[in-house]
Amino acid sequence: MNRPLVSLQDRKSGCLSIMATVPLQAYLDLVESAYRDMGGIEGQRAPIRTKTGMKIRARLVEDIRQGAVIPPIVIGVVCSHQEYTDLETITESMDLVQAIQNQNLDVSIIDGMQRTTALLESGTASNDDAEIRVEIWLSHKVESLIYRMLVLNTGQVPWDLKRQLDTLYRPLLKKVEAAIPDARIIALEETSRRSGAGDYKSTRIVELFLAFTSRSIDVDIRDKVAEEFARVDITEAAANDEYFPLFVNTLQLMVLLDRQFDRIGRSAIERDESTRIKSGRDIFTSSPASVGFIVAVAERLFGGPGFDYTLPEAQTELETVTRIVGELVQHMDTLEVSQLLEFLDFETLNRVLSTGKTSRIGEQERARYKRAFTTLFENSDRIIAQGSMAPCWLSR
Repeated sequence: MNRPLVSLQDRKSGCLSIMATVPLQAYLDLVESAYRDMGGIEGQRAPIRTKTGMKIRARLVEDIRQGAVIPPIVIGVVCSHQEYTDLETITESMDLVQAIQNQNLDVSIIDGMQRTTALLESGTASNDDAEIRVEIWLSHKVESLIYRMLVLNTGQVPWDLKRQLDTLYRPLLKKVEAAIPDARIIALEETSRRSGAGDYKSTRIVELFLAFTSRSIDVDIRDKVAEEFARVDITEAAANDEYFPLFVNTLQLMVLLDRQFDRIGRSAIERDESTRIKSGRDIFTSSPASVGFIVAVAERLFGGPGFDYTLPEAQTELETVTRIVGELVQHMDTLEVSQLLEFLDFETLNRVLSTGKTSRIGEQERARYKRAFTTLFENSDRIIAQGSMAPCWLSR
């Protein structure tokens, strides 16, 4: 049976939401490739394998066999502007499914991996009267589908911020790699370590993106209010083509400083067992320093957490920060290693880091580095003229 479609335009993300009712086998054929590819959107949850999850799905499978109607499964279809225009004129469910298949469009399962698994296990696809409701999202780009994926799942227990970041994780890294080709991102499955400036673990990049979007050094974001602000910022950042370059450009500034710091080798710094910074590379190897830098820039661009901002204003502030960092790097590049060591003043930094150790040392260090880089942005001319970053490390 070819049932009529119901369509709604999502003006926020530029997608078209279409509710269709199709034979179960037609749905399974449509998403076969996406299902094999863990949903077709990187970061989507694979079919549940836990004991509790298996029990829940077994109940769902039995309900389906007895004729239960399950909530609509949500799939995404990425298409060109012309294909979008052609598809939005279709009025019947099976006509739409067949058009998507005939044009070999990119299909992804946004919400419904577990239900699809249950449908497959139920063995009811061969029933002539077995039908399923499917919500089809048409979009010009996969980022909008990721945005929909996060918003659709907000409020569900399994989708905490870590899960949201997991979803953004691989697309985010691909964009960073394309934008900063001279940086090396070390994937989770790789065993290699950071061996020089510009090398960062993939998890660190994700952590920095969270810090940038939330404008908070507390990247765990245990505070519920801060969590809500971060959730909104993250999902908007994923769908906004103008926002993401601000993060990439901030990361590029950190790479520039990282390369200057890396000129100071281990042999140049006097140290003992308690010395935290043993070489210049250690600065941004640590999470507190990299998070502190990123948040210091983010606050300069957007204000503190919860403050409203406009992208043009943020871009103007970024240009100012870029100029400041550029002048600083240019100055450091003229210094010999011994002069650079004196300018960076790691002796003062190590002394500061060795004091006030508590169970919250990580949080204290992130705050300390954020104050240090904020001071640097506000007083770069004086710091260059004085010839020492001591005021940064000593800032309170």
